[in-house]
Amino acid sequence: MSSRGRLEIERKWLLAAPPSEEDLRALGAESLRIEQMYLLGTPEAPVRRVRRTVHGDRVEYTYTEKRMLSGIVRIEGEVAIPEADYRRLLEEADPSRGPIRKTRHVFAYAGNTLEVDVFDRPPDLAVLEIEFDRSDAPAPELPACLQVVRDVSEDPAYLNVTLARLAAPAAG
Repeated sequence: MSSRGRLEIERKWLLAAPPSEEDLRALGAESLRIEQMYLLGTPEAPVRRVRRTVHGDRVEYTYTEKRMLSGIVRIEGEVAIPEADYRRLLEEADPSRGPIRKTRHVFAYAGNTLEVDVFDRPPDLAVLEIEFDRSDAPAPELPACLQVVRDVSEDPAYLNVTLARLAAPAAG
């Protein structure tokens, strides 16, 4: 897969805490379990990953390449892959990064699709993500139950690829 793809314009907010199960039900959120592994990058695709997503009894596998353009704008190419390709690509895992495991809660609110990712590690880390059509889109209306700490859209510490370093096995 080449690093050609679509523009991804995504803003992120750090939440004080994950939303409660009651709040998620009230918002009509669908929950997915995600495990993703980052692969060794290439000059054409500095960020590569494979993802296993479980939604009910359905399991999907994807391969993604991302390349930063500027600020919150990236080029993202993503394709569905069979489980055999997923397992083969795991052999290219970046040894300095561990698996990202998270629960993603997806729901529509005020004309946007909101995704709240609650990470297994670090425990209770909750990040809200929203994709936009343009980088200067105004701040969206958010449900009162989401307690935003701050916008972390341009803070590399909250990129999944960075968080994967925290999940890496200790050298020893």
